[in-house]
Amino acid sequence: MQTLCAAVPAYTDAIARWPGARVRFSLANGAGVLRGILHQASVPDASVKGAVLLVHGIGGSSESMYVVRAAVALLGRGFDVVRLNLRGAGDTMKESPTLYHAGLSSDIDCAIRGLSRLSRTRDLFVLGFSGGGSLALKMAGEWGDHAPSDVKGVAAMSAPLDMLAIGRWIDGPGRAPYRFHVMRGLVRSARAYARTWPDLVRFDVRRLSRLASVHSYDATVIVPMHGFSSVEAYWSAASAGPWLRHIRTRALLVHAMDDPMVPGETVVPALAGASPRLQVRLSGRGGHLGWVSGAREDAWVGGWWPLRHVMAFFEGS
Repeated sequence: MQTLCAAVPAYTDAIARWPGARVRFSLANGAGVLRGILHQASVPDASVKGAVLLVHGIGGSSESMYVVRAAVALLGRGFDVVRLNLRGAGDTMKESPTLYHAGLSSDIDCAIRGLSRLSRTRDLFVLGFSGGGSLALKMAGEWGDHAPSDVKGVAAMSAPLDMLAIGRWIDGPGRAPYRFHVMRGLVRSARAYARTWPDLVRFDVRRLSRLASVHSYDATVIVPMHGFSSVEAYWSAASAGPWLRHIRTRALLVHAMDDPMVPGETVVPALAGASPRLQVRLSGRGGHLGWVSGAREDAWVGGWWPLRHVMAFFEGS
């Protein structure tokens, strides 16, 4: 129920209080572009607490409910935000000749370096949701001692850390509703890519309607498109878990142990050996990006349990 409630578009029209400006970040080597919407908090330049890059999950976009709710809450606390679209998401497909996959943490690096040139503050933060949270933590580990000096913190909610475990879990019995949600976004993106870049497609578009598992999608689309030797090799390369020990930037992971899409038992083992710079907040309940505590706007947005931890983490930088 928590997971289902997280998808309800309650109070998302509140973002209209802060008009947005479109921003664009060019990926290296002609790989495409990222686009986002920059909202500035209603505070003087000298009073802004920081600029937060919000990164959606797999199959999501800058319009995902959790992204918009987080933006509203952070803007209300005096943070500027950018609601990012990763390559192929939102309005970026026509400018992205490369297809997204779950390990492209370089998108985060590109966007944060672009934001440093646009922002009215030197204090930058990243907040990723689900697969976007995995990308954010993976990027923090890849940065190691060489993170951009403006980055003051990286946070993740409901992030899959072990893609091998998650792939097996989501394709298992009893997970059909969650698998359907993930597959719908993946297949939609693959179809859009094939329509937009027909000369670059390396998969059989006719097979997309017959795919019934995440493994079959990755074997049909991602492996040939990105040159991985196997699905397992892709999942291993995309996992954030092995990079957690290399994190030198302040980082935070918030996760619910009863998450039906990223179960706690797949997260806790991946934390073994993680850098002491990574703080972890686990709750028994909350679902996947859920933690819904009431029907009022202050409960649905500002009272969102994990976001309270994230804002305290950012404000304590």
